[in-house]
Amino acid sequence: MAVTIQHVRQRLSGAEVDYEYAAELGDAALPHLAELAARADTVLACKALYLASLIGGPRSTEIIAAAADHEDPIIRIAASAALRNLRQAGRTG
Repeated sequence: MAVTIQHVRQRLSGAEVDYEYAAELGDAALPHLAELAARADTVLACKALYLASLIGGPRSTEIIAAAADHEDPIIRIAASAALRNLRQAGRTG
């Protein structure tokens, strides 16, 4: 199954996200997570960053690092937390 941005959005929708289920999308979700993390929708961007930290790998690290320069300070904080999560779990690739 090809992973679309709609699949990613669906798994991140709702107040209580099942991140374990969402992480099953794997590396195929990363391009979409990069797009969502760069947008102005703060809540969705933060969810995308956390999911990227759960998927891990070099591309996740790039997505999170790029979000550290986002104009929204909340997204920058989420990027910092996601990077810490990524490193603590040893998923930096």
